[in-house]
Amino acid sequence: MSRRHWASAAAVVLASALVAPAQAAAEPTPQHADLGMAHLSDLYVATTTDGRELLRFSAMIVNVGSGPFEIVASRADQLSSFDVMQRISQSDGSTTDVPTDAELVYGGDGHDHWHVRDLENYELLRLDNGVKVGTGAKSGFCFFDTDPYELSLPGAPSDPVYSHETCGHLDSLDVSMGLSIGWGDEYPWNLPDQYIEITSVDNGKYRLRATADQGELFTEASESNNVTWVDIRLSRRGGKTSVKILDYGPDALSSGDDDGSGGDDGGGPGNGNGNGNDNGVGNGGTPPGHE
Repeated sequence: MSRRHWASAAAVVLASALVAPAQAAAEPTPQHADLGMAHLSDLYVATTTDGRELLRFSAMIVNVGSGPFEIVASRADQLSSFDVMQRISQSDGSTTDVPTDAELVYGGDGHDHWHVRDLENYELLRLDNGVKVGTGAKSGFCFFDTDPYELSLPGAPSDPVYSHETCGHLDSLDVSMGLSIGWGDEYPWNLPDQYIEITSVDNGKYRLRATADQGELFTEASESNNVTWVDIRLSRRGGKTSVKILDYGPDALSSGDDDGSGGDDGGGPGNGNGNGNDNGVGNGGTPPGHE
């Protein structure tokens, strides 16, 4: 081999050695959260001391994505509003903070910590025409791992990772919240504002609909599984109001094409048992199954 050919071959080998590492280093990919709702439960009509009727229920927002759902928020001083960022995990273990339009509100009703405004949305719709007749009283949510939902999902931790301790206090300048893969944040029926007032709602069939991130404030793997619903019948007899479950809609892992808007008298397709079990008459006590 001539010197010229030898030098050319050496140059090719050297160039390949320099290029190979660059080709091997793949760009990290985002591991997005995927928010949804578990089935609604503990439906119960409570009557307040001043005669108002409240449809109470338990709801749980869940994360079925490939990464945790996490936000970090900070402000310059106690008089300023929080800047809220979504922290997105990457495949190489790093994280990226993305600005959002989300707002934090302080819950001084016994929660005494900061909440994300409108993370969940509750509505009561007439089943025959989809007209909205009620809206959830609760508008702010501090989310963290309260209940396992589907721990078979890849990356789901066996124990809770996030707690309420990082939701801050009135004077906090930094706040964070999170929801692990396969975990949910439940708001039980008996928490403040966990209801829709139905005092002026007529007897009949209705759809109680719950939506995660209705305003699309956060980046998710999918927006198609954010809604769940339960169809009910409200009946008043002898001065008491009962709620009967007619059908269940999809949950976060069984979403269908139905957007939960109601508008038919049959209750629509669902994956519940549809057995019409009476879920109780109440006057402010404990719902059935929770004694």
